[in-house]
Amino acid sequence: MEKIITIKDIAKRLNINPSTVSRALRGHPSIGLVTTMRINKVAKELNYHPNQNAVLLKHGKTFTIGVVLPDIAEAFYCSILREIERYAYNMNYNVIFGQSFEKPEQEKQILENMKNLRVEGILIAVTQSTFDQEPFEQLRKYNIPVVILDKKTRLHEHYSQAIERLFLML
Repeated sequence: MEKIITIKDIAKRLNINPSTVSRALRGHPSIGLVTTMRINKVAKELNYHPNQNAVLLKHGKTFTIGVVLPDIAEAFYCSILREIERYAYNMNYNVIFGQSFEKPEQEKQILENMKNLRVEGILIAVTQSTFDQEPFEQLRKYNIPVVILDKKTRLHEHYSQAIERLFLML
């Protein structure tokens, strides 16, 4: 199995600083032409590809939303997830998905993971026993919009509106 090549690998191979490699790969004018050409040659030889997460985070966007549903074994939630995926794809977003299985602690952990993965927004069908608002306050503190899907309303129109509402907030 091959290792994914990083800027550090290129720098090590050329015995130069990783920040020099980074600037050269971005075409920064402070790096000389010969050095830039050497770095680009080694990058090509090693089949280097930029870490898209790092690039996106640098620009402040991950183009990723989180979805938390109770259990996609239920056909209704499976169809909702399909609709969310379709909408997100059309908006050039990726979807990270988690299942709470109606466990508040698992729901809380999923929300924490999504925050740490820098999702831009979250759609959630909360568990029936979710009372702790702290995870939602934490998300608001980080300007991560959350749209709660009403589990009592099993109408696709309601969910479609919720999906659209989240994307309007992004």
